[in-house]
Amino acid sequence: MANIGDLEVFRQKWREELNKKQNVEREEGDDSGGSNIQTTSKNQNVTVSPNSVNIKFNENIISSSSKPDNSNHKPEVAYYPFDIVCNLLKFDKKNLQDQEDLDIIPVVKGKLKRHREQQPKNNTVKKVKLKDIFSDRVNQSDGFARERILDKFISDLDEINEIPFFDISVPREVAVKIFQHLSMLDLCRCAQVSKSWKSLAEDELLWCKICHELGCEEDTLTVERIDWKEIVRQSVSHKKLVLSNWKERKAEVRQLQHMPGGILCSVHSFCNFVAAGYTKGDVKVWDIENEEEFVLQPSNTSLIINEEAEEGTITNYVTMVSTSMKQVAAAFEQGNLDIWQLQGSQTLPCYTFVDGHSNKISHLQLSDISDSVISAAGPFLHVHQQKSGSFQTQQVDVQQWIQHIELFEPVISSPKVAVSTWFKVCLYSTENLNQQCTEIHNILDMHISAIDVSEESKTLAVALQHKVKLYDIQSNKELQDLYGHTREISCMNLRSSPINNFVTGSVDRRVRVYDTRTSNPVASFTGHMYQITTVQMDDWKVISGGYDGFVFVWDLRMTRKLWEIHNRHPVRHCRFSEEKLVFGNVPCTKFPVLDEFENSTHRRFRGEIQVYDFSKDQLTQGVPDICLSTFDEPSASNYNMALVNPYDKI
Repeated sequence: MANIGDLEVFRQKWREELNKKQNVEREEGDDSGGSNIQTTSKNQNVTVSPNSVNIKFNENIISSSSKPDNSNHKPEVAYYPFDIVCNLLKFDKKNLQDQEDLDIIPVVKGKLKRHREQQPKNNTVKKVKLKDIFSDRVNQSDGFARERILDKFISDLDEINEIPFFDISVPREVAVKIFQHLSMLDLCRCAQVSKSWKSLAEDELLWCKICHELGCEEDTLTVERIDWKEIVRQSVSHKKLVLSNWKERKAEVRQLQHMPGGILCSVHSFCNFVAAGYTKGDVKVWDIENEEEFVLQPSNTSLIINEEAEEGTITNYVTMVSTSMKQVAAAFEQGNLDIWQLQGSQTLPCYTFVDGHSNKISHLQLSDISDSVISAAGPFLHVHQQKSGSFQTQQVDVQQWIQHIELFEPVISSPKVAVSTWFKVCLYSTENLNQQCTEIHNILDMHISAIDVSEESKTLAVALQHKVKLYDIQSNKELQDLYGHTREISCMNLRSSPINNFVTGSVDRRVRVYDTRTSNPVASFTGHMYQITTVQMDDWKVISGGYDGFVFVWDLRMTRKLWEIHNRHPVRHCRFSEEKLVFGNVPCTKFPVLDEFENSTHRRFRGEIQVYDFSKDQLTQGVPDICLSTFDEPSASNYNMALVNPYDKI
C-alpha cells in the first residue's frame, strides 16, 4: 500500500468481509434449532455447544450482583481480543456494543463461528479472561485445534505484507536500499526483530558494502564470495587484536639485514617497500609483505679527487633515497641522481641525471600516483617525468637556495609542488615549470624551518621558528596561527594526520598535537632528551623519533607514554601503518676510524632498520594446535596450556 488512502481502503474491505461472515454464521446458528448454552454461577464455567470450548469469565470485571436489577438494562458484551483489533483498525466501538447476542467466538480451522446467545434478559454477560483468550492452542475432542486469535491476527498480517514494514508492503530490493543506510550495529539489532527482517539484515550486498568500507576485499565483487558477514566479523576481530598488540607492545620484531661492509646513510619506506642507501653506493630494497630483498647497483662508482684536501678522494656514497610502489630514486655525494624501476629484475638504473651546475641533490621526493620524481639542487628545481618510455627533465631557477619541497597531488586538479626558500613559499605546476608560480607565503626575517601539505584538507602548513601558519591552497588565504613551542620547530606531519589535526616536533624536545580550528595545542608530550626528528599520528596514538635514538609511542587520549624503543644512533626515519612500524637509526659518522685489525665495520657503527609487525598473535606461536581451541566453540577442547587464553579475557 503506497499511501494512507490505500490503507483505509484495505481496512474498509476487511470490515465488510467480517460483516459478511457474521451474517452467514448467524443464519447457521438459527438453522441449528436450539442452543446448548448453559449459564452457571459466577464461580463456574460457561458451557457451550460441543464444537465450542469452555472458557472462564473474569470474575473481577462484571458481576450480576454488582449492578442494580433493571429489566431495561441491556447486557454489555466485551471481548478483549476484538477490543485490541478494533483499536488497531480504528473501529467504532459502538458498532460492537450493539451486537448483544454475541458471546464466545471459538476458532475451528482458522474460521470464526459466532453463536447466538440464549440467556434471560436480566442476566449480564461477563467478560472473558484475557489469559484464557491468549492461551496456547488446545486440542479438542473432535480432532480440531483451537488457535489463538493473536496468532490468527499476526498470520493475516504476514499474508498481507510480504515484508512487514509497519502498515506498508515494499519489495525486497527497496527494503535492501533502506537497510543500506544503517550501521553495522543497527543491522545486528534489526536481525533480531523477525525472520523477514533477519533475512534483510543479513543480505550479502549489505555486508559486502560494509566489508569494503572497512578496507577488506575491496577488489572482490559481491557474487564472488559468500558469507560476507563472517568476513566482516573476522576483520573486526583482527582490528581488535592489532589495537591490543599496539598498546601492549606485542609484535614480531624483524631487523633488516644490512649490506656487508657498508654503513647506513639514508632510509625511506612506502607501504610494504623499504629502501636504504649505504656508503658503498648500493641501494637495498625490501618487500616486507612477500619477504623479498634485492640490491640495486649505482650508475657511477668512480672516485673523484678531493680538491679541498692534500690527499684523498670523494666516495660516491648515497646521501638520500626515496621509494614508491613503482620506482626507487637515490641521490649520491658526487651529484648524480639514479632512478630504478621496481618492476622486473633489472638492477641497473633506468635513468641517471647529473646537475649541470655541479650542485648536490639536497631534496628528493617521488610521486605516489604518477611516475614523477622531484629533486632540488641549489636554487634549481627539477621534475623528472617518464613519457613515451623515457624520462624527460624540466628545470626552473627559483633564484634562491631551496630549503624544502613538498609534492601536492589532489584528485581533481593537476599536481603541484610547494617550494620553500628562506622566507618564501611558492607553488609550481609539475606539468609545466615555466608557468607563473603562485606565491602563498612571504615574510621577511622569518626563517622557514619546515613545510607540509595535506591533499584531504587542501591546506599548507609553514613553520616559522616557534609558530605555524596554515594556508588554504585553493584561495591562498591564511587560515590560522598556531602557537605553543618555545623554540624552532624541527619537524611536523600534516599529510598523514586525521582531518583537522596535525602534530609537530621541536628543538624544545616536546611533541605537540594541534586542532587546526584552535590556536593552542590540544596535547603535549615530553620525554625526549634532544630535538625531535620525525613525528606521525593517527586517531588514537602519536609516534615520535628523536636525535637521542628514542622512539616513543604516545596515547593521545590518555596523554601518556605507552612504550619506547632505544638505539644508539639518531632516528632519521619513522613511519607506521595500521599493522606495521618501520624506523631507521642512521649513524652520524659515515666513515668511522677503524682499528687496523678490523676487516669490517662493527655493528655499533652500521646503523639498523627495524620492522615491528603487530598483526600476528604472539601468544599462539609455538603452541600445539590442541591448545588453540577458542572459547567460541562449546564442543571444542581447551586445556589452557601455557595460558594461551588468560581467564581474564574469557
